[in-house]
Amino acid sequence: MKLKRQSILALFVAAVYVPTAMAGESVVIAAQEATATLVPRAPKMQLVNLPALDFGLRAAIKCSGTAESLTLSVADSHVTLDKDALADRRSAEVTLTVPARQIALAASGNFCVADDDDAERSDELLVPGMATAHASLRCNNEGRISVHFASAPLQVRLHCSRTGAEDQEPPPDR
Repeated sequence: MKLKRQSILALFVAAVYVPTAMAGESVVIAAQEATATLVPRAPKMQLVNLPALDFGLRAAIKCSGTAESLTLSVADSHVTLDKDALADRRSAEVTLTVPARQIALAASGNFCVADDDDAERSDELLVPGMATAHASLRCNNEGRISVHFASAPLQVRLHCSRTGAEDQEPPPDR
């Protein structure tokens, strides 16, 4: 039991006395709302199939030393900027395209349903927190490497186009 207490105490002391070179290093991420236009879905389909989505991401970075790399990701899609792309910059902006089927289907009872004459139908849907954007910043200060993380919820605005479009196909069985 005494060994366990000493280990925990050592971890606490190490966390409190982190070298000051790491102080002030950070990454903050922000994202623009993504939009997509969909065609009406069959009434029996409970979920909305999402197309590829483009997310505009911006990361504000701060390193004591050199920013070695910045990775921005959504679902399984990511982009990494190296130290040459980050040289003398305080922020980075990218547009990350997330292919269809990398983000979960959206559930909505009355959004974009084909042959729906109901006055309460909805042709626009805002889905907050549909996915999450992640940022990872790697800093190097005279050989001391530190990694900093941030995340932000993403929202998607879906529009239904009822003019001259075929209905959504059900997703393939997996």
